[in-house]
Formats: sequence, C-alpha cells, structure tokens
Amino acid sequence: MKTAMPKKTAAGWIAGVCVLLAAAPALTGCSTDSDSSKPKGKDGSASAAPSASTGTTAEPTPSPTGRPGPGGRSTVQEAVATWVAAVVQDQPKKACLVMATSADGGSPAKPNTAAMCGGDTPQARQMKQQVHRLHASFAPDQPKNPPTVKVAKVPVADQKATVDGEQITVDGQTLKAIVLSNSTGVKEDEIGVRVEAAVVGGRWYVTDLGLSVG
Repeated sequence: MKTAMPKKTAAGWIAGVCVLLAAAPALTGCSTDSDSSKPKGKDGSASAAPSASTGTTAEPTPSPTGRPGPGGRSTVQEAVATWVAAVVQDQPKKACLVMATSADGGSPAKPNTAAMCGGDTPQARQMKQQVHRLHASFAPDQPKNPPTVKVAKVPVADQKATVDGEQITVDGQTLKAIVLSNSTGVKEDEIGVRVEAAVVGGRWYVTDLGLSVG
C-alpha cells in the first residue's frame, strides 16, 4: 500500500522531479514547458512481469534483438512497462537497470550498469531519490503487488519511440490519470506525461521522461 503523503501542486512536484532528472545520468531532458527479469505469467500480466497491451496505435517496426544486458528488453512495451512497474513499487535498482542515457552530441547512448544501479555512489543515491519522488506521483491508491502495467503499441522510428501517459495503464488506470490524482491545482488537459525509449546495443531502454503543465 502506498504510504500516505501530503499532495503537492503539480508545478511543485514536477519542478522537483525535473531538477533530479536534469542532474541524474539515466534520464535527461525533463520538460516543464508545455526484480523485473522474472518470466511472464500465462496471462501476460505484471503479476509475473509487466505486459504490453495491443492498444489501438500503429504497430511498431520490428526491433533488433541482441545479447541481453542486465536490464534491456526486447520491445519498447516491455522496457516501459518494466520501468513503470519498478517506479510504482519504489524499486530504484530495477528501474535503474532498464534505463540508459540518451545519445548526446558525440557521446553514444549507454545503458546503466548493475554496479552503478546497486552501488552507493552519489549517482546511485540520487537515482534512489529520483525514483522515490516519481513513486509518489506514479503509484495509484492501494496498488496491486505487483502492479499490472500495460503499454500500448506505438510507432517506432530510428529505433526510438515515445509512449504517452494515456497509453500506459497501471491496475487499469492511465498513468496520466494517476499523476493527476496525486496532484492538486491542475486540470486534466493541463498535464502531460511521456516516456521515451530507444534501442541501445540491440535492446530497448527507457531514455527520457517528459512532464509538462499548461
């Protein structure tokens, strides 16, 4: 069960999350301007591992498969669902392992390592704080244990994809609706949530989180 916490205004928690994301190595580009390796159950639900729904959006192009890393997934839906489920459960190491830095200038994209995610370095401590902060906004009231996370299929271009908060459900509620319910002083049409993912080394990782108000 989610720990009771006083609600903050949307602008307040988004500003705090953006500060953390801007400084953290795994998720960058936050905007204010406008153990997950278990096999899936028979029903494909997150009771064993997060699952992807068929959704109504365009089918993704075939994603390349490569040698499995510590956290990469074979599809964008699996990567995003795994990450969201880890945040909802406030499990920073699991969330960290399915994240990668975005390619920036001359620097290639790079997956987080098990050593970094499980260590006690400033980066690892900051990651834990970041995921805990997001957990307060992403977790529905009385979430299932583990939560059932579904991600709609989305178009893939240049081995990258963006999943909107309305295309992700946690225990039957959209992620956008959950974030809205954990905020005050903001209307539904004033808030936006998006999760970006990309192929790194032949596997899918979450590379960016976008939150916007207004």
